[in-house]
Amino acid sequence: MNQFKSYAKINRFIHVVKKRSDGYHDIQSLFQLIDLSDSISFKKRKDDKILIKSNIKELERKNIIFDAISLIKEKYPERNIGLDIDLKKQIPLGAGLGGGSSNAATTLKAVNTIYRLNIKKQQLLTLASRLGADVPFFVNEKNAWVEGKGDILTDIFIQSCSFILIFSKHAISTKDMYQNIKPNENNNYSYEDFLDGKTSNSFEYYVFKNYPSIKQAAKTLSNFGPARMTGSGGTLFLPENNYDKAKEILEKLPKKYNMKLVSSL
Repeated sequence: MNQFKSYAKINRFIHVVKKRSDGYHDIQSLFQLIDLSDSISFKKRKDDKILIKSNIKELERKNIIFDAISLIKEKYPERNIGLDIDLKKQIPLGAGLGGGSSNAATTLKAVNTIYRLNIKKQQLLTLASRLGADVPFFVNEKNAWVEGKGDILTDIFIQSCSFILIFSKHAISTKDMYQNIKPNENNNYSYEDFLDGKTSNSFEYYVFKNYPSIKQAAKTLSNFGPARMTGSGGTLFLPENNYDKAKEILEKLPKKYNMKLVSSL
């Protein structure tokens, strides 16, 4: 049994620039890895079946992990690839934390390692981009300034910190969010804009309008600092450089919220 951690990320901001001809959108964002993770175990089978067990039953039937392995099987049809997979989810579904994309990237790397396929990183990144916009970032495993559809990555230094997270009770569909977004081509951001606190999340207006409980939680969290939403929602986050202060804020927040204190990687 080979066990791997599959980490989440936070979009420190996300700006949707324009819709592309391939159906994706061009974005600008800054992705930061955090220590919230799923655990995925892989065990070789003698046949070529892929079976997934998970603490979230719906993921045993429909899962991007199947797609990731299909791409590798397509690339190596002569290899007999069969796996029993145990997926323990800690990253909430539809939370804007990249859980599914991270699982896909972890699977690509795991199968490459377990079967000694020697797929080079650049080839893994190409496969990742076929699976979804955020998957290349998780293959790369470094904090990044992100452009294009999410596949143009520039490694970036960003101050490590703690994050107070408030999870929504709503699983928000990224696809639905992108269908409703009105891109803004006139407003490109720079890294200096991010450092100056001038960046924002293109999805916040629509999510807050449609999910009053998320809007209310954002208002509450904003009492303690610059709270934002990550990705297409609905997890809210507050960065805090001082871990002890972050713990104090967590204690002051209403207990009705599903909250967690995490650290950047």
